[in-house]
Amino acid sequence: MFRPLSVVIMACALACQIGSVTHAATKKKPVVKPRFDTPDIPFRMAPMAQASRSIAVSLLPNLHLAFDTENCRTHTVWTGKGLHLLGPQYSMAKRPFISTNDSNVLWTMPPWCPWIEKNPQMGSEPLSVAFRAVENRNGKVSFEYDLLSVGNQTVRVQETPKFVYSSGGARMFNRKVVVGPATVDLWLAVHSEFAKSEVLHKGGVRVGDSLVIGSNAETGLVDMYPFTTEVEYTEEVYSETGAEKGNRLLQRKGSLTTVWAKIPARITAMTLVLAVSLDVLKKAPRADEARAKRRPVLDIQSARNPSFSMASNPSYRVEPFRIPKELEMLVTGMTFMPNGDLAVATWIGDIYRIHNPTGDLSKVTYTRFASGLCEPMGIAVKDGVMHVGMKNELARVIDRDKDGLADRIERVRADWSYTGHYNAFSYGPVIDRNGNFVLANAGHSGRWDVKYAGWAFSVAYDGSKIMPICDGFREPNGIGVFGPQRDIFVSDNQGSWIGACRLDHVAPGKFHGHPSGWPAKKELYGKPRPMTPPAVWFPYKLARSTTDIVEITDDNFGPFKGQLMVGDFQNAIVTRVMLEKVDGEYQGAVWPFLKRFSSGVNRMAYGPDGRLYVGGCQRTWASIAPKEAAIERVSFNGKVPFEVKTVNVKPDGFELTFTKPIDPETAGDPNAYDVLQYRLEYHQKYGSPEYDHEGKKDSATAIDVVGAIVSTDNLRVRLKLKGWKTGYVTMVRSLDVRSGDGKKLANNTFWYTLNRLPKG
Repeated sequence: MFRPLSVVIMACALACQIGSVTHAATKKKPVVKPRFDTPDIPFRMAPMAQASRSIAVSLLPNLHLAFDTENCRTHTVWTGKGLHLLGPQYSMAKRPFISTNDSNVLWTMPPWCPWIEKNPQMGSEPLSVAFRAVENRNGKVSFEYDLLSVGNQTVRVQETPKFVYSSGGARMFNRKVVVGPATVDLWLAVHSEFAKSEVLHKGGVRVGDSLVIGSNAETGLVDMYPFTTEVEYTEEVYSETGAEKGNRLLQRKGSLTTVWAKIPARITAMTLVLAVSLDVLKKAPRADEARAKRRPVLDIQSARNPSFSMASNPSYRVEPFRIPKELEMLVTGMTFMPNGDLAVATWIGDIYRIHNPTGDLSKVTYTRFASGLCEPMGIAVKDGVMHVGMKNELARVIDRDKDGLADRIERVRADWSYTGHYNAFSYGPVIDRNGNFVLANAGHSGRWDVKYAGWAFSVAYDGSKIMPICDGFREPNGIGVFGPQRDIFVSDNQGSWIGACRLDHVAPGKFHGHPSGWPAKKELYGKPRPMTPPAVWFPYKLARSTTDIVEITDDNFGPFKGQLMVGDFQNAIVTRVMLEKVDGEYQGAVWPFLKRFSSGVNRMAYGPDGRLYVGGCQRTWASIAPKEAAIERVSFNGKVPFEVKTVNVKPDGFELTFTKPIDPETAGDPNAYDVLQYRLEYHQKYGSPEYDHEGKKDSATAIDVVGAIVSTDNLRVRLKLKGWKTGYVTMVRSLDVRSGDGKKLANNTFWYTLNRLPKG
């Protein structure tokens, strides 16, 4: 007797914060209007109640299916307008965020893999499966996956769903299933219902109102075997509440009839066509509309937004891209391709290739390279191939037929839990010194049983393994590489357990403050434990929601080669960060740098032309910037600003290096410098006030400047300090320091995170 496997997929509740999140209790919930995909979107990765890693496909404008990539089953077929896309990026509301259908459900399948190895009457358990890719070629969407441990081999399967008219004019929902060679017999559950069945003829079975037919390209009709089994199982229902507290388990019990197709052992691939007639259904779809074609290239002259930027800086020029409004360029990923194109991922799931981004911006064109992705948050290119990190997986985006449009989304790895929470972001990837991918997952709103929530982890380039690195991240909406060794850094967002935004060095064994999911220890979840201090604390008044991290790798962007730029969404700025190692660990200073960008700064890319490309977005979470989306190009104009270029800690103070010669009289006066220290509290509350040495809240301790020694070349000052302590942020303000030609500092304040003092 066939006993279906009761599978409860581990739910996950990850979180993202670009600004603070609150939910006000109201007597009547506001009505949220869902969004629907346009007809030219071939598929959509989106969480649904039946499976968080669902891929929805519209076979007709009014006939749709959803495929569960965890169990490799078509879990729902329905008619209507399509998939209700919900969530901040689609509906402007944080809740609800689980996508739904029109409720005109034709049929569903049970929540387990439909493939078994033995006769269903012998009690065989479902096979293990591994989803590989979704393809869109010649207007048809296909799902590719592997059946694992079949005898002593892996069997490749490809399914292509479509709508067809039979030779007799009947309307049919078809699945073309190509099964690779196998040394044993395989059985596929074609259709299941809690209904009685009737064998009509060879290859045909009626179950309830559904007529199921199977055929083989070589032998014609295939025997279909209906078996009715008493079952009792639980089905996990993904929901908004369940994403944070654990999903509801729906109990199913009754006489389940499943129609099985037998695939005999063979040394060659076999092609089956499995069909369910739609004519016997009360809500059968019509086939009176054709799918729209994608418009690959858009004329830049169609842009209707004004071409201006609010950003201004005497040393830097800021130029805006003119973006066609219909593109919804809510930037969540940016990188340059080997041919010079700028690849941009958007929050709604598109990837664009921007042509000629380093040239005349009036001649820029846009190609929508891919669509239907699950909220991509980063792009990395390796060996010429685009790799995209999404909420649900790390994937390769491939153009197989070389027509300039992606036709294959190939999964690299998807080991982390995912329930579709609106905050369930996975950031990255970046590529480390070993050529592996590194990603960082949000831990905000997570639970311990959410795999990899709050973790940074690496994925082997070939996808063969995933390796946890360190944990404790709340909302790591920035991940980047630094230095010749490609050290990985993450910028995290202030919130519960995180006193202020912080920059953390990703290294094995570190804990960065926020409770993390498995593989962290369960008994430590939600409890304070020794926290690795960040390399840099960002003062809250400067940066409230830090984002992307980019290194300045040459001298084309001014006098700051080897330093980092870190974006901030809420204040629409880019900060400058200098790092140094003390006793083997990173620490450093942060300055204001570039400001007044047109949209919330979310992603950046340092171009091959030595310019900075800044991508912005805001929707639901607010920024002080005026535009919903923007891309801006920043160039150094050759006018070196008068700045403190670097800060190096000494046992008794700092050595400041300036970008221009200083006036010895003003720079050598200890009274020209104001130095304060404060610390942040590590606690569960949201953020932290500043505390002085005595523990006084909202206060800082003044540090005595007992010396200011100017170097003979007038480029450095040695500040000697008295009464300072490690474990505090040290703010240094230099209002009275002047350059040799009498100029004030462009930015007169920096904040240095003093974790350690050098020895000697």
